[in-house]
Amino acid sequence: MRVLIIDDSRANRMVLQRILQGFGFETVEAENGGDAIWLLRKDTNIQLITVDYHMPQMTGVQFVRLVREKPEFAKIPILMISVERRPEVQAEALASGVNEFLMKPFSKEMVEEKLMLMGVDLKAGPNQPPAAAQG
Repeated sequence: MRVLIIDDSRANRMVLQRILQGFGFETVEAENGGDAIWLLRKDTNIQLITVDYHMPQMTGVQFVRLVREKPEFAKIPILMISVERRPEVQAEALASGVNEFLMKPFSKEMVEEKLMLMGVDLKAGPNQPPAAAQG
């Protein structure tokens, strides 16, 4: 599976990269929503997206809304990640079209749990589509 990691923090991207590669996934990175949209158009193999809530230029919610408007990207599972603990922030994220919301700080086990809730088969290997996108 190929995963797009979007976060303006290089350190956060590296942590997620390490965790996701530990599951056997390939990763690509973007530090903002504009770059991520460009990557999605260029790389048609992206099967999962992680996106930070707080980013300059375009928030995570704005990015998700744009992605969900495009039929070619509409079914890609999206995991939003944030330090925000307010319920209204999570509600906004879910209403924008994310599949799950993960709070920082997080562990490998927390990422694994969210991916399983999203229907991502962690035992399928790196090139398998997520279960939610099959069929």
